[in-house]
Amino acid sequence: MTRFKNLTLVAASLLLLSINSVETRAEGRTAYPSTAVDGLPYSGVVKAQGMVYVGGVLGTKPGTGELVSGGIENETRQALNHVKDMMELAGTSLDQTVKCIVLLTSVDYFPPMNGVFREFFPSNPPTRSTIVVPEIPLGASVEIDCTAVASG
Repeated sequence: MTRFKNLTLVAASLLLLSINSVETRAEGRTAYPSTAVDGLPYSGVVKAQGMVYVGGVLGTKPGTGELVSGGIENETRQALNHVKDMMELAGTSLDQTVKCIVLLTSVDYFPPMNGVFREFFPSNPPTRSTIVVPEIPLGASVEIDCTAVASG
């Protein structure tokens, strides 16, 4: 009986992973999984009503829940790389970004985060709100959320 139960759990897990690895469509809305971390209980990016919404992204090593090393600049760079990848998955690009929200755990991180932000948005940058918060999941220093116009 235990072996059957284990096989059932494995099958259920594989089904959930396969569901999370494909886009889903519903009434003018297309949701895509996160390209940053597998198996999240929410979509990484959603395309709807001519817009693309990338939810809060951390600077994790691709496919893991582990932060990149090297501090705020590396975390910011990795988070923005994830944002870029998810926008491309939804058929748009960073240059179509209209708004970003950045969460930081210290106001001291504002200048180095800005430096990296400029690398990704060298001209015509989006509007942005930056909020200092007491804590971000995984002990991250930065979390980034962006909205873009859908291409095409």
